[in-house]
Amino acid sequence: MNTRRTLIAALAATLGLAFGLPAAAQTFPTRNVSLVVPFAPGGPTDQIARAVASKMQETLGKPVIVENRPGGGGQIAANAVKQAEADGHTLFVGATEMFAINPTLYRKFSYDPQKDFVPVAGLASTPMILVVPASSPANSVQELVALAKQRTGGLNYASQGPGSLGHMLGELLRTKTGAPLNHVPYKGSAPAMQDLLGGQVDMFFDVGLIAIPQIAGGKIKALGVAAERRAPFLPEARTLTESGVTGMDASVWFAAVARAGTPEVAVTRLNDAINKALASPDIVKRFSDQGMQPLVVTPAQLGTFMRAEASRWTPLVKASGASVE
Repeated sequence: MNTRRTLIAALAATLGLAFGLPAAAQTFPTRNVSLVVPFAPGGPTDQIARAVASKMQETLGKPVIVENRPGGGGQIAANAVKQAEADGHTLFVGATEMFAINPTLYRKFSYDPQKDFVPVAGLASTPMILVVPASSPANSVQELVALAKQRTGGLNYASQGPGSLGHMLGELLRTKTGAPLNHVPYKGSAPAMQDLLGGQVDMFFDVGLIAIPQIAGGKIKALGVAAERRAPFLPEARTLTESGVTGMDASVWFAAVARAGTPEVAVTRLNDAINKALASPDIVKRFSDQGMQPLVVTPAQLGTFMRAEASRWTPLVKASGASVE
């Protein structure tokens, strides 16, 4: 975790980097740029992509379009980018699971994050929050675990989809506490949250961007934060470690990559456009209000971080015993 903290700190520290571009990069792009998102509209990845896309247009001088292609743990979206021209006009915007978890979790996986793509830019990082409906009798992690053990059939937990960080955290909570928890996958955060609000599922690990408005409105309760420290935007919520469940510190991060073979000048231009978007005051404020931290990095820094995260999650996925066909 010390290595991960150092990498996160290094990513955040680059907020003040200078945006210099070679002259050749100024000719890119020549047409619309597409950001392919592996989740349904309305979820955190989609919202981040749309916020950044609107700012990227100002730098690139061309429309930046968000395409939603959910399913397959990111494989549908990733394969669409793999089949596009390697010219930088099509980017794959994913989260932790697409780049560090699913290649190990899925028994058969159709892409290699390290070989099939090149890092372009970081987007944001945010801790995961364990939430339950406001009507839930559980008011702490311990009470939730006890409730699961008392109830016939256990409790149902929602996730953003098979292989998502929400899925992995649910599996880790199950294995670490012995609580009978049943996985209910959705195609993104938005539909999962809707069913949590409606009481169709009992619990959900999600990001602040989606959870904070519902917590503030009294519609759901936050029982814990999967982070080393309490979240500044939710100081009353204890960490899972404070609640007696260790080894579940897991901030989700978002990044953009391009198909392998994309010219360096295009990658440089895209990195510059995304970093300028993330450094804009309104994006910084918006992300902060939603419990997120912008990740302004170079492609090389992102590559180092992604490799470290893959090394971190591979043994955790194997130890959990979870797998997806």
